[in-house]
Amino acid sequence: MEDSQPSPSSNLDHAGNSTTNIPLDLTFEILARLPGHSIIRFQYVSKLWFSIIRSKDFTDSFLTRSKTRPRLLFTFKHFDSRKRFIFSAPEHQNNDKSSTVVARHDMTISDLVYYIRSRPVNGFVCCTRGSSIAVCNPTTGQIVKLPDVVSNGRDVHARLGYDPVEDQYKVLCVMMFDGYGRGGNKDIEQEHFVFTLRSQQKEWRKIEVTGDSYTDVQGGICIDGAIYYGGVGHKMLARFDVRSEKVEFIKTQKDHMVNVYHWTFINHQGKLGGIECDYFYEMRLWMQEREEYWNCMTCDVPCEWRDLFRDKRRLSSPGEIHTGEVMLVSDRLESSKPFSVFYYDPIKDSFRSAEVEGIADDEFRRIHGIGKRAREMLCFPGHIENIIFL
Repeated sequence: MEDSQPSPSSNLDHAGNSTTNIPLDLTFEILARLPGHSIIRFQYVSKLWFSIIRSKDFTDSFLTRSKTRPRLLFTFKHFDSRKRFIFSAPEHQNNDKSSTVVARHDMTISDLVYYIRSRPVNGFVCCTRGSSIAVCNPTTGQIVKLPDVVSNGRDVHARLGYDPVEDQYKVLCVMMFDGYGRGGNKDIEQEHFVFTLRSQQKEWRKIEVTGDSYTDVQGGICIDGAIYYGGVGHKMLARFDVRSEKVEFIKTQKDHMVNVYHWTFINHQGKLGGIECDYFYEMRLWMQEREEYWNCMTCDVPCEWRDLFRDKRRLSSPGEIHTGEVMLVSDRLESSKPFSVFYYDPIKDSFRSAEVEGIADDEFRRIHGIGKRAREMLCFPGHIENIIFL
């Protein structure tokens, strides 16, 4: 019988389990189809499984599959216990008979109440608190604290990006004063630093950025190897190229009232876009066609939904799910109630509602001592499971 062609995982043949009767390729395929949390547990079954699960072939294969199964990420903080809780649930399908999905508790970040300002990147989440910056993976439960930056009293903003060409994750750190009471932009001492994850780097690298200073960093999304975020003080977007580590500024067209500070940035079929909610009842969708030209679509929130948000602090849109629908949520998580989400389809000009169950139910609140009052919650669509350890 002729030898078969070597498999992508053939380098694992001598990983330390010669007694198994299951072909290596079949073991690889079976494991790749399991949920991320199960895989993390199963890596300790044997040396062979550990070697398979930690191999680059396997983690890349699992990440590719995960991108076809996007999830919603939910997170809220509890100051009394100094903890942040992270949940996730499958994204709703637009043809589901049931409009309810069930959330899963993925991770608890203890000791420090980190803030999350931008959406996950390939399952990794960037967190900040003062001059402390960390990156966590809710699937593996790992959190990696980066070296502290020397802020000298400035605000610290951090955004995570991914370069698919070099397969590198980098964190961009922008430090600045907010500009209030400091004589305007001319007095803003602004610096940009970069940190490369999964490398031998031990310190932040400073990069030089030319152009006007800005007074804040708003939002953030990584699309095709670039981080986009809004800067207050100018009608412009900032674009950080993860590979070249260059920052450039994109001015928005002058004949429209484009205020990127209030945007939720979205990836719409590979194009940069923004969603803006106004006065609870109107939503505008901006799509970039050329560098300084944007298409705008305006829609009204259905009247029957407005009462649902009348007593809430605000209605916001965390972005777009895989069906192309824009997601609308309240920023309040009520005790003992499913979390309501709403979707707008810009192509069909239609709305629908759905629910997420299992986010901090009564039993979870009792165990963690977080009480029954409403919690301020963040939601991010497009989250995926990732079993890569940093």
